[in-house]
Amino acid sequence: MKQKLDIITKQLSILSMLLCLISCNFLSKETRAQEMEEQEKQLEQETVDDYTDNYTITPNYEHPKFKELSDAFAKQAHRFEIDACEFKYNGKSFFIGDSMEKIVEVFGEPDRKIETLDKSSLVCKYKLFKLSISFSTREKNIESFSIRMSDYRGNEDTVYRIIVFRGVPYQLDMTLNQFMELSDLNHDKLRHNVAAFYIRQKECAPSKEERIYTSIDSTPAYDSVGGGHLTLRGDFDPNVTGVIKSFYVGKETLEEIKKNW
Repeated sequence: MKQKLDIITKQLSILSMLLCLISCNFLSKETRAQEMEEQEKQLEQETVDDYTDNYTITPNYEHPKFKELSDAFAKQAHRFEIDACEFKYNGKSFFIGDSMEKIVEVFGEPDRKIETLDKSSLVCKYKLFKLSISFSTREKNIESFSIRMSDYRGNEDTVYRIIVFRGVPYQLDMTLNQFMELSDLNHDKLRHNVAAFYIRQKECAPSKEERIYTSIDSTPAYDSVGGGHLTLRGDFDPNVTGVIKSFYVGKETLEEIKKNW
């Protein structure tokens, strides 16, 4: 009789444990589902403003090199200016959203026209300026443009030495940190990912759901952790920056921002 009671007691104990595990697993799944639901709600509530910068860049006119670089820029045969909303070549303005006819007025006919694989964009290339301008094949207007000052050969074949970005002259052999000394821009303001630094602005937004995005191609530096095959990327190092190889300006929707975040 005692043996039967012991067996029944053990069976009840095991059953109790199983019921507890099932209950915990159910609660765990329910908790995870609730957390996922809350995250989804939070994402739905986000707007493009949550990813938008709200500062302006003020030139540092008192810097010893500012006037020298500005004077040299004014004497160049090819002068590019990239501001928040307006872009200029030799004093002629163009904007995101302009037509191809307007760009031809500013730069002349492109050397090449390349349609993207998905046929959504037509890219016009100007070899002399190292300039690429992307047009929407549907709206027939500018989606983005990039000007690549340096490549694997450096910038010896670039037809200008200085470009003006947000009113600040940038000389092609300057590092990003040297360039930032000519303004109030700093690493607390400037966002970055593993590939580049960037600004996402509210000024002249194409629509409520879009923002103008500017990428500054100077690869961010990170401290190394470990060594050999076990080397890992450590913290961002703001003291080390390279030259700016290119500038890219284009528009982004909230969906595109989240996808590339």
